[in-house]
Amino acid sequence: MTNQNNSLTPGGSMAFGSIFFLTGALIVMVAADIIHADPASFNAPRWVVGAAGLVFMLAGTMVALSGAFGPRPEQSLLYLWLILFVGATFMLIFSSVFLWVGFGPGERAFSTSVSIGLVSSSGAGNETTGRLIFGGAGVFMLLMTVFMTYANWKKIRDFDG
Repeated sequence: MTNQNNSLTPGGSMAFGSIFFLTGALIVMVAADIIHADPASFNAPRWVVGAAGLVFMLAGTMVALSGAFGPRPEQSLLYLWLILFVGATFMLIFSSVFLWVGFGPGERAFSTSVSIGLVSSSGAGNETTGRLIFGGAGVFMLLMTVFMTYANWKKIRDFDG
C-alpha cells in the first residue's frame, strides 16, 4: 500500500491562496468605497464588510505561505513567526465580525431553514437567539485565538531548527 499525500503543491498553494487574497481585496475595496457600491445595499457597517474581506485576504496569505515555504514549512522559524502573527490577526478579525453581529448596536434579521430530503422549510428567525448564537461563537473564537496563539508560541519557543 502506498502513502498518498493529497496536499497541494507549493505552486498550487500559492495560486489557491492568491485567489482567496484577491477575492478579499475586492471586498475590502468595496468596503473602502474604492469600488463604489450603493450604500443602501450594505446590511452592516463598512468596517464589518472590510473585516470580512480582510479575513479572506489573511486566509489566502496563510495558504500561500504554506506553499512558499515548501513541503515542510514548520521547519522554518520565519514561517512559524509569520503564522503566529497572521493567524492571530486572522482569528481576531474573524471573531470581530461574529461579535458585532452578536453584541453590536441595531436590529438584526435572522432566518432559519431546514431541509430533510425533498421536504424543506424556512422562515424568520428570532433576533435574541441569533444574537446569542453569533455572540457565543465570537466569544468561543476569541478563546480559540488565545489557545492557538499560545500553541504557536510554544512551537517557536521549542524550535530547534
